[in-house]
Amino acid sequence: MPTSSITSSESFQARLLRSEVRRSSIMAALWLLMLAGIFWRRWRGDEVMTTNPMFFAAVGTFTAALFFQAWVYLDSLRCARRGCQRFRGSWTLGVVVDIVVPLVYLTFAHMYSPRAVEATLSGPVLLCLPLVTMISILRLRPVASFVTGFLGALGHMALVVWTIVETDMDAHRWPLYFTYPVILVLTALASALVASEARAYVGEAVQETLEAERRQRALATIEHDLTIARDIQRGLMPTGSPDLAGFEIVGMARPAQHAGGDYYDWQRLPDGRLVVALADVTGHGIGPAIVMAVCRAYARATAPAASDAAALLNRLNDLICPDLASSGRFITMVIAVVSPDGSIELISAGHGPTLLLRAATGEIESFSGDGIPLGIDASERYANLNMRHLEPGDALLMVTDGFFEWQRADGEQFGTARLERTLRGAVGQPAAKVIEAIDAAAKAFAADAPQGDDATVVVIRRT
Repeated sequence: MPTSSITSSESFQARLLRSEVRRSSIMAALWLLMLAGIFWRRWRGDEVMTTNPMFFAAVGTFTAALFFQAWVYLDSLRCARRGCQRFRGSWTLGVVVDIVVPLVYLTFAHMYSPRAVEATLSGPVLLCLPLVTMISILRLRPVASFVTGFLGALGHMALVVWTIVETDMDAHRWPLYFTYPVILVLTALASALVASEARAYVGEAVQETLEAERRQRALATIEHDLTIARDIQRGLMPTGSPDLAGFEIVGMARPAQHAGGDYYDWQRLPDGRLVVALADVTGHGIGPAIVMAVCRAYARATAPAASDAAALLNRLNDLICPDLASSGRFITMVIAVVSPDGSIELISAGHGPTLLLRAATGEIESFSGDGIPLGIDASERYANLNMRHLEPGDALLMVTDGFFEWQRADGEQFGTARLERTLRGAVGQPAAKVIEAIDAAAKAFAADAPQGDDATVVVIRRT
């Protein structure tokens, strides 16, 4: 972002106002101290301040300056709180008043002080000129700092010339008094450089703040979009269990991020059988979630016309390959076609293991991935159907690798052996309890390690 746009931004202008509040409070404190010094000097019988014209002129000058700074402070504070800007030319007025105050005092000293030359050209108030110049750095305006110091130098030089003309000062003293304006000009240059650096630092801070705010807004937008994607994906998942007499069928999906590449679904066929599908798109996040939604749509459209699970997989592969040809992604999937009599057709496209628990013996049969994943080779034909019959109490576990590849802090995975032990330990339990047991075991194993991949599970249990 260009510097000009930064300095004109609301954030930068707000910082200018806060800096002006601090500057005016410091200036007010300076003039208050000067007033205190004047009264102390009069009380102590100081030669200059016991001169009434000089005393009253000094008190009037610094009192007016104090009230002016109080007004600047209150006005700047009001604008800072309301987010508005001070009136046009306010800083110019401030520069003039700030430097005129000590010059007016020095002028009165020239007119009324019994120590005319010394009081005018080298008195204590002379030190206010560089002080005012340095304090002007808080304006964060290099030009204002330079003009403040330059006007002070110009005013002091005019007083030197006036004094020389009126008092016929010895020429050998001129260099001493002309040195003061030179030093004031150097102070003006130094203050302008410091003000420029300070302005640049504040500008950088504002730019970093604005960039951080933009990033936060962008992240909030992304978070919002991801939340919508998560809600949409949840809407694509089954909201309850299917009604198939003699079976309990329960599923659960937990993405690693807002949205994931896993999905499960079931669909009733015209002949009364039920197609149960579980799939895993490579990766996790919004990209795989989109692929998942496309795969689900293809599966739902294709299933009613498919003669068996193998025909369904073949048709899905034909449809998905062109979509994923240039994406580098693929889909592993396992399909179970469940008949009311307890028979199951089981087929896999690169997805495994799928576990079948026999309630009577506690034995587990494992089915590994048959064939290659969907979306890799359009010529791939899936034909390896596994036919099984479920007896009462038997449970078929379909699961994605998010569970058995879940790692704990030392890198060890939950693994299929622990998965099988957990499944065997849940024999005789309802399908929902089996899922709870597996989920709890994986979480307990991983302890505080984050979930690295989408985790999805479906249990088909014959009652």
